[in-house]
Amino acid sequence: MLFRNFTPFPPLQFESRDEQRRDFGVVVLRGTFEIRNYQPLFLVQEQEPLIMADVYHGEPGKSSLWKEGNLAPYKPKTDIHINAIAHAPEGKPLPQWNVAVKVGKIQKHLLVMGPRYWYQERGWRLTEPQPCLQVPIRYEQAYGGIYQQAVYQENPVGLGYVPSKTAEMTTSTPLPAPQIMSPDDPITEWGKIYKPEGLGPLAPAWQPRVAYAGTFNAVWEKTRWPDLPEDFQFDFYNSAHPDLIYPGLVEGNETIELRNLSATERLQFKLPGFTLGLLVRWEDGEIAPMPVRLDTIHVEVPEMKVYLTWRGIFPVGEAIRVLEVRMRGGERWGVNRMEQVVKYPFLQSQQHHKKQE
Repeated sequence: MLFRNFTPFPPLQFESRDEQRRDFGVVVLRGTFEIRNYQPLFLVQEQEPLIMADVYHGEPGKSSLWKEGNLAPYKPKTDIHINAIAHAPEGKPLPQWNVAVKVGKIQKHLLVMGPRYWYQERGWRLTEPQPCLQVPIRYEQAYGGIYQQAVYQENPVGLGYVPSKTAEMTTSTPLPAPQIMSPDDPITEWGKIYKPEGLGPLAPAWQPRVAYAGTFNAVWEKTRWPDLPEDFQFDFYNSAHPDLIYPGLVEGNETIELRNLSATERLQFKLPGFTLGLLVRWEDGEIAPMPVRLDTIHVEVPEMKVYLTWRGIFPVGEAIRVLEVRMRGGERWGVNRMEQVVKYPFLQSQQHHKKQE
């Protein structure tokens, strides 16, 4: 099979299998863009390569996920990942402030605080937050963690997790308290279970992701290994915080707005509006257009870059002669030359079209 890429984005093509043991092909493309405030994303000249494995902020298993690898075969919805540092408004130290994210029709708000601690004085009490200028938005600063042998599965690397209000703990050393929380449910009670808050991706072993992985037991090992369990769901590959999984797939041209997540109080930019698609050419002359969807948006605020990942699937087991990735509507993004190589319309239908004799 000949593979042609008529886009400026580095591609990867591989095969996968679903929970019903059906094989399918996958094409992934990763685009690198520069953030220019109040402007559309700017396509950079030197595109960065795809990421072959998950990248963590520190040691895997002991730190939060920073950059997700690009090897997911399929995502039902679009993930939004944001790596950022909360900046106090007007550059003045504050004990607490709000940050916000808006992407198209969804938005998320966080309350961040300066360092604060739990201490024992006739029960557990909280110190007042210390004024500060910045708070990294990482799950290490959110609610979660490990209490003795009990692990908080939604965020094992966080702070403040205690299984119950009656849990015994005696120490004269103050314990760090979470600095990132929901403004609708601020963390004030020792022993209360809180929802972990953040903007980055969740590791594969964390809840709620791992719940979609299916049942790996002796029956699976005996009857299905190495295939997926029958109850596997592709929602497993949606790695964003549940509040930042888009309701469906973004269409393009959506505006992204970040507040108090950079040195500039408001950072605003627009997603590209072009479309990618696959054109499959079989040995018998039949051709078929198939969609390639934008399913991952990674905003790297410290670098002022955005990484977009598109993914498309196609049938395998048939005699495919040529697989092409094509682009439409890239003129305003500086890639109009890609439009010139398109000889067939695509994304008009998902039905096969016989080549004209």
